[in-house]
Amino acid sequence: MTTLELIAGRHAGLAFLAWLAGACALGLWVGGLLDASRVSPARRSRVMAALIVGGVAVFGLIAASVVTESRLVVFDKTLADILAERASPAWLRFLSVLTVAGDRDFLLGLGTLVLAVLLWRRRWRDAALWLAGTLGAAGLNVLLKSTFQRVRPEHLHGFTQELGWSFPSGHATGAMAVYGMLAYLLAGLAPPAWRQAMAMLAAGLIASVGYSRVMLQVHYLSDVIAAFAVTAAWLMACVAVRERTDRSRGLTPSGLRSR
Repeated sequence: MTTLELIAGRHAGLAFLAWLAGACALGLWVGGLLDASRVSPARRSRVMAALIVGGVAVFGLIAASVVTESRLVVFDKTLADILAERASPAWLRFLSVLTVAGDRDFLLGLGTLVLAVLLWRRRWRDAALWLAGTLGAAGLNVLLKSTFQRVRPEHLHGFTQELGWSFPSGHATGAMAVYGMLAYLLAGLAPPAWRQAMAMLAAGLIASVGYSRVMLQVHYLSDVIAAFAVTAAWLMACVAVRERTDRSRGLTPSGLRSR
């Protein structure tokens, strides 16, 4: 039995925990790099620029592989075929519940609630950033899907059904945009000691949604990774513009408040 068959079947739970641990570690690392209580605004700006460039580069490489149908595409299809054969119904049922955290209607409701709270508290700049980050990411996803028009993998298990184009993943995009931006806004209110834990929590939730999309066979793995990369770059760009604008006006950006 191959490693992929073990990950898809007998050891699917362990693979999920490993994926989650890796995402949380990444969230902890990025959160530390961007923690205003530990790094200077200048270094923070350089880190954001590097993350933007890195996210765009990763997306570009994956997109090129999808267009040229390179070995990455072969791997995607092999993994999807193994999942269709090996994934257990109980595990798929669990993931079909977990994936709701990235559903459009759920995120739209959560996004509307967050916007209402920001407007009620007269946090106009945060509300504008929220709309730019979340709605901008959604629009970008629609544009990219219509550009690449990648067909989804077959998913005949009956636990979920998705239509439309596959690349990049809409659920992964929405989760990254909403939970990532929410973590940024909350970090401006939280004590410094809590900020990296919040980054880990957001990263874990975002990664869980992405994992569910692959295991449910409604997306290829590259769809999810590409969505994470380009959406993270978009969020970083929105935050960088916001913070630079605030500094030019003598204001303290949300993410730079030290308590």
